[in-house]
Amino acid sequence: MKKIIIFSIILVFYASNIYAQECNRPVVFPFISKPVNDDGMEYGNYNWRSDLGENQAVYKSYRIRENKSENLIKKSFHASRDLYTDVYNDTGKYRFLSSKNYVVAVSDGEVIGAGPFYAGTDVVTIKHNTCDGRSFIIRYGELDSSSIEVKAGDKVKKGQVIGKPGFLHRKDENGNIIPIDVIADKVVFMLHLEYFTDNSSEEAFSKAFSDNRFDRRSDIEDSLSILEEGYTNSFGEQVIK
Repeated sequence: MKKIIIFSIILVFYASNIYAQECNRPVVFPFISKPVNDDGMEYGNYNWRSDLGENQAVYKSYRIRENKSENLIKKSFHASRDLYTDVYNDTGKYRFLSSKNYVVAVSDGEVIGAGPFYAGTDVVTIKHNTCDGRSFIIRYGELDSSSIEVKAGDKVKKGQVIGKPGFLHRKDENGNIIPIDVIADKVVFMLHLEYFTDNSSEEAFSKAFSDNRFDRRSDIEDSLSILEEGYTNSFGEQVIK
């Protein structure tokens, strides 16, 4: 009997230790390689970790949108921290352009939506539950619509490929692709990542959810802490402050 009890204690200790090891990285970075708007990178002046509103890539920077049909100009806050992944010179040839990076799930979860997003790109929305007990929703926006590898209802694992970053574009009257300028004379592939703290509601798609300046749900928050944690876990480096 004593042997059984001792064995059970050892087994529980071993299992707990294994779980602790498995949960030493609750979240990972949403790219398999570092973004190019990072410290020391060519486009570091659009650093994704800069202070709120400091540059166009960060959370709470101003956006001005014109609705010509309603003769309306709207000012809003940027709801994301954008991660730039590939920047090409605008040569007028876009057919064969593609990101060299991949977008991955930051933790385990379930896909609650996938479909069209903004300016010719797609979005995948995932309800995440981390191994250390956190729950939140992430919208992975501005993805290449031809690269999406998941659909609503799919279960995903931490680090699983969701798709590839896309680039914002429109089509002219002849159906030709025209990139939307993010950086002048460049074609910029990026991930637009939105973070919602309340995963009790799966309706993360409606923009008419609150009257905040983000034009998003009231539980939207800055994703910086999640991204910094994932950066450290994925690349083994502390984010430089």
